[in-house]
Amino acid sequence: MTLLQGAPRPARSRRRSPWAACWAAVRGARSTTSRLVLLGAALAWAVLLWPSSPGSEAGAAGSAPTTHLHHHGVPGAAGHSVVPDLATTSAWALMVVAMMWPLAVPATDAVVRAAYRRWRPALAATCLATFTVLWLAVGAAGAAVAGALAVDPQTDGWVLTWLAVAVAGTWSSHRHRLLSRCGRFPVIAPGGRRGLSAAVRAGAVVWRRCALLCGPVMLAMVGGHGTALMVCASLAVWWEAWHPRAWRDPVPALLLVCGAVATLLGPALAEGLPGVLRG
Repeated sequence: MTLLQGAPRPARSRRRSPWAACWAAVRGARSTTSRLVLLGAALAWAVLLWPSSPGSEAGAAGSAPTTHLHHHGVPGAAGHSVVPDLATTSAWALMVVAMMWPLAVPATDAVVRAAYRRWRPALAATCLATFTVLWLAVGAAGAAVAGALAVDPQTDGWVLTWLAVAVAGTWSSHRHRLLSRCGRFPVIAPGGRRGLSAAVRAGAVVWRRCALLCGPVMLAMVGGHGTALMVCASLAVWWEAWHPRAWRDPVPALLLVCGAVATLLGPALAEGLPGVLRG
């Protein structure tokens, strides 16, 4: 069984847009656990987009960096440690919850359906925790690589390089085949140690597919992210995750290009807009 086969199956229509398919899947979340996962993602979005949230520096245009994830975690000229601090880890975790948890809903639904009733919360939590911890490891690894290369991940060069990799990946047939193969879901035992072990494997499977789908996009935001970049990247990832012909679809690439443009022009707009409004 694949991850998409484990997703809720809404009633078919003659022609269904990717947004309609995604929304139908959200509405059709079969378990309370999946609804809680989506609620957690919504709350993380609210915290990240709240103007007075810790680390928020968004300007009026909403494109200035809103969260400097590794301001103290990546060595620069002063040679700081590559180990992220608590604020760094918290900010990255919020971004993972906001952007990646919705993609884990098919996996949590599949785990809940396979489990005994009393084991459902434990197995679903184990699956989601595995998924989240692996994404936290990706953030730490990205910060470590930037530190080893003596590159500041807050610079436009770092962000645009990874966005270029992500755009190129959306047109790769090899990546499309990998996405199809790596979504094979393990058999879930209904409870006990075997159930917990299977839930860990399920979390690793859904993470592996998400890492192929949006790894470069997430690495682009290791050093921080702007509101516009985060929104564009999320829309591109969600579109591709639910679109059956994502390899031939230009929409994810166009959304990522919009995020790149926002990264370049956002600071200038944030500085110039207040003066324009006062004038």
